Amino acid sequence: MNKKGSLSLSITAIVVIVIAFVVLGLGLSLTRTIFKGAQDKLPEAFAVTQLESEPTSENPITISQTVEITRNDEKTMSVGFYNKDTSTATGSTFAVTECLDKEKNLVLEENKPDMASISQDVAANTATGFSIILTEKGLAPGTFICTLAVCNMDDCTEPYDSKQFFLKVTS
Repeated sequence: MNKKGSLSLSITAIVVIVIAFVVLGLGLSLTRTIFKGAQDKLPEAFAVTQLESEPTSENPITISQTVEITRNDEKTMSVGFYNKDTSTATGSTFAVTECLDKEKNLVLEENKPDMASISQDVAANTATGFSIILTEKGLAPGTFICTLAVCNMDDCTEPYDSKQFFLKVTS
């Protein structure tokens, strides 16, 4: 019997097992690091994927084509915004900038619906979901064409983007 051969075989087996455990430990720590980094980005991803349709460069603002609201009431909605600009859209909020009735008359400022949203910074070429509250302020029942704009806080002189939608006010 050759005892040197069997001793050599068991040392090789031990070395292979030690190397396997080292590689396994490195793989587990790498996986943990990846998941820890992704954990910070998960709320953003869930906000965008919960929308009816995700915002894209072709459709940067996702809102229902027709929004129905009861007169002098509030409505909560989820709206998406894709920043197709090359710089960050800082302090992005939503606002209804103007509305027209069916006779092509502009709605007075005091009757124009109000929109509240928490401001967010949206990096270039990324999409973000917003929770908004739309408040109707005494419009007559009917359908209106309104413009929704993504503004820098309360400054809508140069909006990041805008989109038209129908506002249907019911009594």
